[in-house]
Amino acid sequence: MRTAILAPIHNSLYARLLASALVEEQGIELCGIAVRSHWNLKRARGEFRRDGTRLVKKVIDKYLLGDDRFSGRLSPENLYAAAEKAGLGYKSLKDIARAHQISYRQVADFNHPDSIAFLRDQAPRVILFTGGGLIRKDLLTVPVLGVLNCHSGILPKYRGMDVVEWTAVEKNIRAVGFGATLHFMDSGVDTGPILLTRLIDLLPGDTFTLIRDRIEALMLELMLEGVRGLRDGNLSITRQEMDAGRQYYVMHPRIHAFAQKNMGEAAR
Repeated sequence: MRTAILAPIHNSLYARLLASALVEEQGIELCGIAVRSHWNLKRARGEFRRDGTRLVKKVIDKYLLGDDRFSGRLSPENLYAAAEKAGLGYKSLKDIARAHQISYRQVADFNHPDSIAFLRDQAPRVILFTGGGLIRKDLLTVPVLGVLNCHSGILPKYRGMDVVEWTAVEKNIRAVGFGATLHFMDSGVDTGPILLTRLIDLLPGDTFTLIRDRIEALMLELMLEGVRGLRDGNLSITRQEMDAGRQYYVMHPRIHAFAQKNMGEAAR
């Protein structure tokens, strides 16, 4: 089964772990990797409108700290631990592409005609999205099966941004829980058909950072499980009902403080 990966940056640890695992899988061919250019004024403006001042931390984490942003954290269940366990030696997606003769392209935007033409040339049955902006209809129709995304929340209840924190605000930590959902993308925001959902346990002393670390590691597991399931034809797909959830947006700092309070109480 031919697959392609969309990545938000050349050194995305999530995408590198995914790519390095796929090249070892029987019956799966990673045929293309498209990486979105981070030196893009349009992208910077869009991300600032979405993230505001949090964009500064995002830039420091992804572009300056890289993998080192995980160092010193208490949880052993994060992407850095997964990379150490896997013996990941590749520093970038381009390194993986070179080592395994995979077509590689840096693009200004995934929806740009050049990007879509590159992906069509690879003829993937499924595309794996690991971040990098919204996906439009023309790109969604490229793969035969669809574009897979792993959402860091429980669908259909929590769609959109900051869903870990919104779960805490609404005191649904126990009722709904934290976890990840693998789904096919459609023209909505986290509204596509669901393939897999998995919860993580709430541990004493948990913080949003530790929760997100474990969810990121879980997202990698679900993405690999989903690709294998599509290859083997043993996954069931569940359509989302639009009124079963709602879309959430970037959380105001004052609401975030309330979320932290609820989180602290639940994790005691």
